[in-house]
Amino acid sequence: MKRSFKIIVLGALCALALSCGNNGGKSGSVVYQSEDKKIKVYESEVNTELQKSLESASLNEKDVPEEQLDQMRLNIIKNIALTRAIALEGKTQKLDKNKKYTNAIDNAQEGLLASITVAERANSVEVNDERLRQVYEANKASFERKEDTVRLQLIVINSTDKAKSEAALKEAIANPGNFSEFVKKYADVPDNANGETAEIPLTELSKNYGPINEAIKDIPAGQIVKSVVTVGNESYVVKVLEKNDKGFIPFDRVKAQLKTQVVSQEKQVRSQSYIQEVTDKYKLNKISSETVKIKKK
Repeated sequence: MKRSFKIIVLGALCALALSCGNNGGKSGSVVYQSEDKKIKVYESEVNTELQKSLESASLNEKDVPEEQLDQMRLNIIKNIALTRAIALEGKTQKLDKNKKYTNAIDNAQEGLLASITVAERANSVEVNDERLRQVYEANKASFERKEDTVRLQLIVINSTDKAKSEAALKEAIANPGNFSEFVKKYADVPDNANGETAEIPLTELSKNYGPINEAIKDIPAGQIVKSVVTVGNESYVVKVLEKNDKGFIPFDRVKAQLKTQVVSQEKQVRSQSYIQEVTDKYKLNKISSETVKIKKK
């Protein structure tokens, strides 16, 4: 049941944060320091990696719930600290004097400088409202809801545990602003989940989860259904986040999302254009099997 609802977890982003490298500068306050003070992680490098993770998914910080941003930051800190600790072990073993290491450093520096050069050209993108409006109008069909939708936040509990369901409902009604915390407390979900769904067409909700559809009919956005809703072998504490009418989604509603997408696309175009510019400048298109000198073994 929980898989059927498209619960927004952003797990992929958190996984990306776990696998991130450390290209941020070591400046600002120290956010983590090991007990022996040999390993330090700086705020600036955490922020750099966070932005890289978000940009790779065409997101801004405001698009992601705060608790998930916190989890991403924690993952990044752990990864940087672990990388730094392993590197320290390598230095202890004098592996930083190894020829393989020095050669790799030379190659990495050259590659890093190339990446920064391309990024500097791409990052100068600026998109004004007029441009966004043009994109919106040209793709207006993409911003049309074919039917009414809702977006919910759910605490999902096994229907046999009625006491737990009632306890969750009681706390949620008393403190609706802490609903995300109650999701973690009562539902069997990952630590970075908040129980929020994507937009659900009402026909789909009615067909698959009729009791929930009936329960929310007279509940305005921002309110919690006053009783536990049971569907099959699962019980739900339901908060209505949004109720959206069919029709075109207003420009102002999608402006931030649209800007992220357009900026990302423009950066890609500028990057490719600059790469082609450099390729032409140095006549790199002439590289072929006839123009290179490769010694055959």
